[in-house]
Amino acid sequence: MAGTITISAEAALEDELYLVRELDGVLRRVQAELYRRVERARELAASVEGVHEGSTAVERELAARSFRAEIATMLVVHESTAARLIDEASRLTGPRSATLDALDRCELNLAQVRSVLELSAGLDPDAAAALEAVAISHAPGRTNGQLRRKLHRERERLVAEPLGTRRARAAAARRVCVEPAPDGMAWLSILLEAEKAMAVAARLGGIAASPDAADPRTRAQREADVAADLLLVGVLDGDDRTRWAAAATGAVAPRISVTVPAMTLLGLGDEPADLAGYGPIDADTARRLAGHAPSVRRILVHPETGAVLSYGRDTYRAPADLAGYVKYRDGRCRFPGCDRRADHTDLDHTVAWQHGGRTDAGNLAVLCRRHHRLKHESRWRVEHEPGGVMKWTSPAGHELRTFPERPFIAVGRETAMRVGPRAPAAPEPPPRSADQTTDAPPF
Repeated sequence: MAGTITISAEAALEDELYLVRELDGVLRRVQAELYRRVERARELAASVEGVHEGSTAVERELAARSFRAEIATMLVVHESTAARLIDEASRLTGPRSATLDALDRCELNLAQVRSVLELSAGLDPDAAAALEAVAISHAPGRTNGQLRRKLHRERERLVAEPLGTRRARAAAARRVCVEPAPDGMAWLSILLEAEKAMAVAARLGGIAASPDAADPRTRAQREADVAADLLLVGVLDGDDRTRWAAAATGAVAPRISVTVPAMTLLGLGDEPADLAGYGPIDADTARRLAGHAPSVRRILVHPETGAVLSYGRDTYRAPADLAGYVKYRDGRCRFPGCDRRADHTDLDHTVAWQHGGRTDAGNLAVLCRRHHRLKHESRWRVEHEPGGVMKWTSPAGHELRTFPERPFIAVGRETAMRVGPRAPAAPEPPPRSADQTTDAPPF
């Protein structure tokens, strides 16, 4: 057709790649501006909370926790993510401002910026500035991995403290982490000394290297199974605490919580069960675990269990059945975005006991110790709404709602009659100290 201009595929590709590069530059500049705005918001929040040069360390820490929660709930991220953003903003607008300017000029990408912050942490000011200068000058044309290797070598040259001393301090952060994965799986991670990690990997590989000819598993599968078996049923010499784990199923002997309907447990249905701290598990796994459980606690609402869910003003401390119900209902800390499991939390009166609050399910919720203190010592406010919903109001006036993990619906007498007669209750073992953790006066 006359006048039609045809663009070759090569030219179209060049145009798209140009746009990709330009948009990446926009993102870097926006990220730099985000850091500046976060730091400005932190300064304003401190002013709102009345923090000044004469404020105590406790007052400053409380204001910092309150602002961290404000950012986390506004961006809908975990508080650890918000804390990282705030810390990065503070350092990049302060001692590492040259790194922030390099990000704004698109000379560093975000991953490289974070490498500079990580590897300059703990250095004296002169050494940190020298490392920053090396990063900015060597970043162009290098990936983050290449830049990190350069900075690692440079850091060792700049640090006067022996590596062994630093390693001993870093080892204090060793820990075990569990992260749920889809389809009934989970990741188990262990942070520990490098030589131990390499030795563990070598031992697992050695044990799994020579399988039985009939073993259909891959080497990776055998290594994972060997690791699980050693952790679950391995016994340490002289430590009787490690002997209880050798259950017939090769798993930790659980106490199972079963919700209505219970047809899955009876083998009459395949409705997924719920594993505390993880989520849905398949019916066969639930029945296998239940068969080896030392006790079974049925979590149902009145009148199916006969549990009294309100004690009014007769008692401050929630009895075991009420506390168990609230913890099972809430599942996790009820502060927005918090993921701490209910068995590691406090039981809190939303309306304080001394202000007329009742000890019942409609005025109780689980809060981790950090957010329990934040509720009582900062400008965060909360109130119960129907259905176990909790409405939080931040110091800046944002309203956020959290929802119970298991929103029970009250069972009427007609429903209870259709379900059938109540089964005899299994005896409960003495509650662990974690189950007895409750809020304490003057809250």
